Amino acid sequence: MTTAPTAACEDPWRSAYAVPPVTERVVTADGTGIAVSLWHGGDPRGHDVMLVHGGAAQRHWWDHLGPLLLHGTRKVVALDLSGHGDSDHREAYTIATWSGEVLHVAHTMCEGRRPILVGHSMGGLVAVDAAQRNPDAFTAVMALDSPLQRAEAAERRRKIASRPVKSYSSRDDAIEGYKTYPPVDAVPPQVWEHITRAAYRKVDDRWALRFDPRIYQRPQVSAEAIATARIPTWWIQAERGFVDDAMAQRIRTKLGPAGSIVRLPAATHHLLLEQPLAAAWLIRLFVNQHRHGTDGA
Repeated sequence: MTTAPTAACEDPWRSAYAVPPVTERVVTADGTGIAVSLWHGGDPRGHDVMLVHGGAAQRHWWDHLGPLLLHGTRKVVALDLSGHGDSDHREAYTIATWSGEVLHVAHTMCEGRRPILVGHSMGGLVAVDAAQRNPDAFTAVMALDSPLQRAEAAERRRKIASRPVKSYSSRDDAIEGYKTYPPVDAVPPQVWEHITRAAYRKVDDRWALRFDPRIYQRPQVSAEAIATARIPTWWIQAERGFVDDAMAQRIRTKLGPAGSIVRLPAATHHLLLEQPLAAAWLIRLFVNQHRHGTDGA
């Protein structure tokens, strides 16, 4: 059991980073190695929670939030999708391939239980796809500002996919050059320092980002790819994010009665970084909705 920090403490991020996860490695059926972070919660009867990062991010984006989710849960699991972080690379990537990795990690790490899935941005699309393909394997799913296909994003994705990952001669220069898309303005300093340091690996004598640029070649997801939800599904619409009102309405219609659009006022796309306490509160609220239900264990 790990003692969880509380969001109400004076410095929640310093306290959260004082609760580091255990690192595991899961090998999928096709031999792809997937890096996993694991926090043990304090409630053996609680749900497991699985966290899925966005495109070009990695599992360490959850390191400040994972410990805040331990109360009332059995364990919290975050993974690096293939092509990201410390996981293996593939020749090509699809949402379906990544959702298969989520399912495999769930089976391996959750010992037959039905975890609650939470994904940010692209990770939300992966989480929803995993839940829609395998509704009996999960209890519920939440997508945090996960946009469907957007015409304005296509050219940017094509350019990134066609060029090598930018590298730097020193780690300090790499950290100084780190950027998110869209840019962020108000990230707690401890959080920003942590994710920028985790973002790079040393390759020969250079520091390069920990992702495969070919991830940007994956097909985009349209509303037609969303099926009627068979388990509770919350799609979070950040007010200043990528999911506009028209897109939210299309998603809500496709999900059906088990789906909900939850609008988070003043939130940005990168709410994990810029509004982390609100993100933690929202995820805990979602988990608590299912606290007294069965997870199939």
